[in-house]
Amino acid sequence: MSLPRFSLRPILLWLHRWVGVITGIVVLVIAITGGLLVFEKEYDRLLHPQFYAVKSSAAKLTAGQCMDVLYAARGDMPIQGLLLPREASDPLILHSRKAFYIDPADGQVLGIRERGDGQLQTLTKLHINLLQGHTGGEVVGVVTVLTLGLALTGLWLWWSLQIWSLRKGSSFRRFNLDLHSIAGLYSSLFLLIIAASGATMFYGHTPVFRAWFYPLTGATSKPTPPISASPNEGQYRISVDEAISAAEAALPGAKVASLEIPMRNTAPFHLQLAFPEDASLAGRSFVYLDQYTGKPLQVISTREGSIGDRYLSMQLQIHTGTIGGMTTKVIAFLVCVAILLQVLSGYVLWWKRK
Repeated sequence: MSLPRFSLRPILLWLHRWVGVITGIVVLVIAITGGLLVFEKEYDRLLHPQFYAVKSSAAKLTAGQCMDVLYAARGDMPIQGLLLPREASDPLILHSRKAFYIDPADGQVLGIRERGDGQLQTLTKLHINLLQGHTGGEVVGVVTVLTLGLALTGLWLWWSLQIWSLRKGSSFRRFNLDLHSIAGLYSSLFLLIIAASGATMFYGHTPVFRAWFYPLTGATSKPTPPISASPNEGQYRISVDEAISAAEAALPGAKVASLEIPMRNTAPFHLQLAFPEDASLAGRSFVYLDQYTGKPLQVISTREGSIGDRYLSMQLQIHTGTIGGMTTKVIAFLVCVAILLQVLSGYVLWWKRK
């Protein structure tokens, strides 16, 4: 008497279907908000063009000179940090109690707004926690991991069908099956990358993640930021321009993208730098300087370290699609569109299931 033949496909189909049905609405919200946030910078330029009306052809002031102009006009606004222009059309952004957008050509204040745009903040919070705080964040983290499972089981289920394109003359249900299959197939690799990077960002601090990821990849714990020596009598903090020059000398080939100004007498200058291949907005390499001498206290380069260290430094850029500039941003956006199509067609298939 032969044993009945076991088939894994019905089990995977059942899991794929019901996990998709239960998580679909959350996945839909994550995909829509993620697609919009891929073009966060372009979206902000569209909403607030006045903040980006930079005279790109004019001579440029240094960051320190821009600060001097603002101090002269608004001496009551202590500046906490700067985001330097990455492109000729970018303003210099000074962070105080509010954000000041400065034309580096002449120091003109292009606009002032509260720290963080309301619409962009809402989109970001929807994406990371569904506007539900810690509980919503936990839900998003679990759904992100389940999305990895949906992508893998979807590829398994596709293998027996091997649907490569939309078939002509199909019924409404068959059309949705074809759409679901090809959207999943062609986006699967990038979806796995985006979902995996999202999962590691969410769970990267947990002991379970650190226990296997750090030994496997050689990643090291992020070192504790150093402190500046106490100042000698009559010793003053170096200027912002001097700090920028010292940081770029400490990390040749990289340019300062952002910096934090020390708020305490033992705090160092914290500067973030970007090499040409680094498309992040604020820079992924770090230099800490003694605020009185300009001596480098700690240098962390994205061109050095283990595979794990390099991955951890760029996982946000991988997740948002900024890792390779406009090309990868477009890919990330199209993946979000593919997820949208999969969720909608998946619900149709569930509703019209046999």
